[in-house]
Amino acid sequence: MGLRRIAISTLCVFPIIYFLIAYSGSKEPRGGVDRITARIAPRNGFLPLRVGQNFTIKSGPVSFLKIVENPQNRFDMKGNDVIVVLHIQKTAGTSFEKFLVKHLDSPYPCDCTSIKKRCTCLRPHSERELWLFSRYSTGWLCGLHADFTELFVAKCVDREMDRKEGTHTKRRLFGATFLRDPFTRIISEYRHVNRGATWMASRHICMGREPTLDELPSCYDFDIGWDGVTLDEFLDCPHNLAFNRQTRMLADLTKIGCYSNKLPAAERDRIMLESAKENLRGLAYFGIKEKMEESQFLFQRLFGLRFTKKLSEWSKSKSNNTVVSLAQMRKIKELNALDWELYEYAVALFNERVTMIRQRYPEPEFYVVIDGSKQNETIYFDRDEKKHLRKADDAPIDEDTAREDSDMEDNYEDDHDNAIEKVQFQRQNY
Repeated sequence: MGLRRIAISTLCVFPIIYFLIAYSGSKEPRGGVDRITARIAPRNGFLPLRVGQNFTIKSGPVSFLKIVENPQNRFDMKGNDVIVVLHIQKTAGTSFEKFLVKHLDSPYPCDCTSIKKRCTCLRPHSERELWLFSRYSTGWLCGLHADFTELFVAKCVDREMDRKEGTHTKRRLFGATFLRDPFTRIISEYRHVNRGATWMASRHICMGREPTLDELPSCYDFDIGWDGVTLDEFLDCPHNLAFNRQTRMLADLTKIGCYSNKLPAAERDRIMLESAKENLRGLAYFGIKEKMEESQFLFQRLFGLRFTKKLSEWSKSKSNNTVVSLAQMRKIKELNALDWELYEYAVALFNERVTMIRQRYPEPEFYVVIDGSKQNETIYFDRDEKKHLRKADDAPIDEDTAREDSDMEDNYEDDHDNAIEKVQFQRQNY
């Protein structure tokens, strides 16, 4: 009888132990750039998932590797999947978000209204469920320019989506963001602040609370603002959140005690940078401002969606028009050392991902037909998915006109957001 109980117990426990070991072996590599060979090399003695093999995402956003390892993990607008845009200031995030709501080639387009400057992006055959969490769809539900800590670590997205849809739903979150060359990004942010933007309504929630003024001092008087600030004044403020913004917004700030200064600066920077790299790897998608054509290709091929216009034509910048001295250049590089390292890492990772997608899903077999001619760039993984394709408006766009229209619209929206954030800030503090 005793031997029988032991045998039964062994049969019950062994599958559980095996599953736990196998699951731990399927985790993505930590550290270093993703390698194409990571998809086929054994991890902890176990091979990674095979195409077609079922895989349940336990927690956190769906990563790039989980998508390419198993097509069943790709974004499904009809399911419970949500694209979550982490909008880092001055990285082409505005252009990307506009394309998602206005220029997506889909039989289920977002319903946009110019009055509220919001678009309703409903799932097919649903009156309440949304597939996009972004500035132009849901608005700043997790705070103005919410970061990784606010969106994902604090689980704000699920909480706010439940509240907005009126029901609790288990969702798969597909994080998406854009990065940019730190030098042009900091100049672009300076120009933005110079004409009146401060993002003073950003709450920077971490571990359930906002930072104190001692933890996060301001560079300007809230009643006066920072309009007309010079570049030297902008760079001289030691508390300027523009410095290393990309690293900070992608990092899990709970690992460094949020905005407190308890850790030595060197250790704090090291932890924050490694966290940002890890979280960047864990996102489903990120684009590079300086590589807009490849960024559009990667998004379209990875998500099985397609834009009707070229993203590269709508992401022009006036940052190059700003006169910067050699001393200012050196200071910008010094003050943004973390962002420089993150950006170099991101570009290498991005290039490998583009190569991986091109090799894994070769183009010649499928074509998009535009104006009777075959176009090599296709976004479909199999023939069955071509049924919803409609003809895209790919007429060439005059670059000067596109740049002027984009700048005028961005300036108007900046003023609009600045007015709203000032009202929100006053409500919070008075």
